[in-house]
Amino acid sequence: MTNLEIIWVAIAMALTTATQLRLTFFPLGPGDFMMLAWMLFLVIKLLILGGHVITPITKVMFWFWMVSLTSMTVGVLIAESMGLTSSEFSHDAQAFTLAFVFSMIFVNSQMSKKDLEKLLKVFISFTIISLLIIILFPSSLPLITPWYGGIRFTGWSKNPNQLGLLLSIIPFWTLYLINISKNKWTKIWYISLLIICLIMGKETDSDALIIGWSIGIIALIILIMEQAHLKTFLNKKNNRRFLVYKKIMGLCALIILVILTFVIYEKLNFVVAGVYNKSSQGDTRLNLWINGIAAIFHSPVFGFGPGGHSGIKEPFLSFEAHNTFIDWGGSSGIVGVISYIALLVWLGWNAWRNELIVMVAAVISLVGFSMFHYVLRQPIFWFYLITIAKLSTPALKESNSLGNVTQGTKNRRRRLLRY
Repeated sequence: MTNLEIIWVAIAMALTTATQLRLTFFPLGPGDFMMLAWMLFLVIKLLILGGHVITPITKVMFWFWMVSLTSMTVGVLIAESMGLTSSEFSHDAQAFTLAFVFSMIFVNSQMSKKDLEKLLKVFISFTIISLLIIILFPSSLPLITPWYGGIRFTGWSKNPNQLGLLLSIIPFWTLYLINISKNKWTKIWYISLLIICLIMGKETDSDALIIGWSIGIIALIILIMEQAHLKTFLNKKNNRRFLVYKKIMGLCALIILVILTFVIYEKLNFVVAGVYNKSSQGDTRLNLWINGIAAIFHSPVFGFGPGGHSGIKEPFLSFEAHNTFIDWGGSSGIVGVISYIALLVWLGWNAWRNELIVMVAAVISLVGFSMFHYVLRQPIFWFYLITIAKLSTPALKESNSLGNVTQGTKNRRRRLLRY
C-alpha cells in the first residue's frame, strides 16, 4: 500500500466525523466523499490485480454481517406485518448497508502490519493536531463552531458525542505506538498527543467517553498485571524462592487493584450520577432503555429491522435507546446481539492470545462507550474494530489459514515450493 493511499484513508476516516462540514442538501461531507472514493478505488484495484486472500478476519466479518442482515430482513417483515415499521427505517437501512460494504472492503484491503502502523500514526497525528488548531484558533475557521452551547468542545462535529466516538480509541492506539517506537523523540511526540487527546476529551464533557476510557484503563491495568504474572510463572522454576516471590507479587497486585478499583469506582459513580442528574437526562435515558427492551420482547428473536424502536413514554415511537446493545436488539433481535457479542469476544481473545493487551483494553473501552450511544451505523466504528483485528492477527497466520486463496496466490506458493 502506498504512503499516499495510507494518508488518504487516515484523513478520510477522521473527517467522517466532521458533520459540520457536510453539505446542507446532501448528508455527506469531505470525509465521506474521500471514503467512498477510496472504496471505489480499492474495488477496482482488487478486480484488476486480484491476489485476494480470504483470511480469518474476512470470514468472521462476512458471517457476522450475513447473520445480522438476514435477521434484520426477517425483522422488517415482522414489523410490517404488525404495523410497527420505524419512521427511521430508510435512514438506518442505508447506514447499515454502507457499514457492511465498508467493512467488507476494508477487511479485504491488503495492508501489512507496517501499513497499519503508518495509518495509525497519520490518523492520530492529523486528528489531534487539527482539533488542537480548532480549539486554539476558533475564529480562523468560519465554517466551524467548535463549542456546543458554548461549554462543550465539539470540534468539527455537530454533537460532542460524535467527537467522543472519534477520540474514544486514540489513547489506546497512542499507547501502542509509544510501546513500539524506538526513537526517544517519537515517544515524546506521541506522549504529547496523548495528553492533548485526554484534555480535549475532558472538554467534550461526554459522559460516555469518560466512562469508556475509565473502563478501558481499569482493564488495561488488570491485564498488564495478569500478563506479567503469567510470564513470571512461565519463566521461573517452581522452587521455594519463586513461590514466596509469587505470593508477594500477588499480594501487591491485589492491594494496587483494590486501591485503583476504589478510586476509579468513585470517579465512575460521580460520572454516572452526572449522567442521571444532568438536565433530567438520566431519567430520559432510563425510560428509553426500558422501552427499548420492552420493544425487543415483542419480537425477541429477529427484532423489527433497521430504525429506532424505543420511545420516552412507550415503545415504538421511532426513538433510539442510545444504547448499542438495546438498539441492535431492537433491529436484529437476540440473533443479532449474540452475533455482535461473539464478534467482540473474538476480537478481544485474538488480541489477548497475540499479547496485544492494549488492543483488548481498546475493545473494552469501545464497548463501554457504546453503552450510551448507538455506534454500529458509523463506518469509523468498523474502521476501529477491523484495524484492531488486523493488528492482532499475524500476517503469516492469515495467509496460512484454512481460508481459500485465489489461483494467483496458489501459483506463487507453488513457485516458492520449488526452491
